[in-house]
Amino acid sequence: MMRRTVLLAFLASQAAARLAPQPSAARTVALRADGSNFKRAAVARGGASAKSSVPASTLNLAKNIVGSGVLALPAGVAAYSSARGASAPACLLIALLGAVSAYCFALVGRACAATGTSTYRGAWEKTVGPGTGGLITGICSFKTLVGCVSYCIIIGDTGTALAKKLGAPALLARRDVLLSTVGAAVLFPLSMLRDLKSLAPTSMLGLAGMLYTALVVVLRGLDGSYAGDGKLLAALVAEGKPTPSFGTGSSPGGALLLVSMLATSFIAHYNAANFYVELENPTLARYGTVAGLGFSIAVAFFCAVATFGHRTFGSAAQGFILNSFADADALANVAKSLVGVAVAFTYPLLFKGARDGLFELLGSSDDDKENMRTPVTAALVAVTVLAGVTIRDLGFVVARVSSASFVSFARSAGRARSFTPVCS
Repeated sequence: MMRRTVLLAFLASQAAARLAPQPSAARTVALRADGSNFKRAAVARGGASAKSSVPASTLNLAKNIVGSGVLALPAGVAAYSSARGASAPACLLIALLGAVSAYCFALVGRACAATGTSTYRGAWEKTVGPGTGGLITGICSFKTLVGCVSYCIIIGDTGTALAKKLGAPALLARRDVLLSTVGAAVLFPLSMLRDLKSLAPTSMLGLAGMLYTALVVVLRGLDGSYAGDGKLLAALVAEGKPTPSFGTGSSPGGALLLVSMLATSFIAHYNAANFYVELENPTLARYGTVAGLGFSIAVAFFCAVATFGHRTFGSAAQGFILNSFADADALANVAKSLVGVAVAFTYPLLFKGARDGLFELLGSSDDDKENMRTPVTAALVAVTVLAGVTIRDLGFVVARVSSASFVSFARSAGRARSFTPVCS
């Protein structure tokens, strides 16, 4: 079933990414298949030369999509239904929303090409109206800040679990102490770096960590370690953790919660302009291929984690799926370590977007940015750390806090669909 769902997702994402609206005979053709508008936008941004091939862009897009949200999906399926077969309709929903998201992502890029702009804000102002760019800047900044909060939650969960496992002093194993220490000693210094290019390789570590985690989730769903007489099920009981539980029926409200999680998890649209500007030989067909393949990979990732995470734990699946595994599960502990380290070094990449967006909203000059850089960085890191200490449910953040940003991305994509400016 899952193989067929993934194949359907691939075909749907490919079709969605290529189903760009064509101007009617009464309109002036705005988009050129040879990519001339893409190249003009790249020149306007200061780089006429190509930078990234289709395979490289596809992997980067998949890496952008597959973030902390995927680790909350088994809990989203459990909210919909605790029945063992609930993952099948959930995967169909994942495939559907993946195709819609791929379509919207492709439209945002096409809007940039049609308007000759090279930024999301530029395309928004050309399609929605001058003077409205602050709205999309604010939403993108909010999205990246919430991403930082999600990372702090993961660091808190993985850090405290590993500290207890390693026998660290009780004080250091406390969530507030550990997160505050990591925030001051790691997150703040990294966020103060002026050149974040040195951190780029760590994003590949993040993808590797997510891939390893997905493989662990799939393996545990297949090997029966948490079912019947499985030794890890006995470990859960001994540790006093919730044990796998399954039932019947479904909840419409839970289905909406899953939709909200997916709407957030699939968001990479704030980077659509970067992907088309940096694409090698940027044509509409090549850009559509990147969008279709990137979202297809993400759909496969999401289906695997959602299916086997729910199949293993049912209604006991927690908002951060690795918390559902037994402390005695060595493979899961390695996954926690990889994910925790990866998000710590990926944090400043998201943080920069939040800080720069705040400066843009405030209309800060270059001198103001320099003078305010340290106190603003310290304040924002403190806010995310405090949120990570207070909020312990990753699923809550993914489902309820940041899904509103999807509405704005869909809104701008809808505007892009009907907008066909005159190009000389």
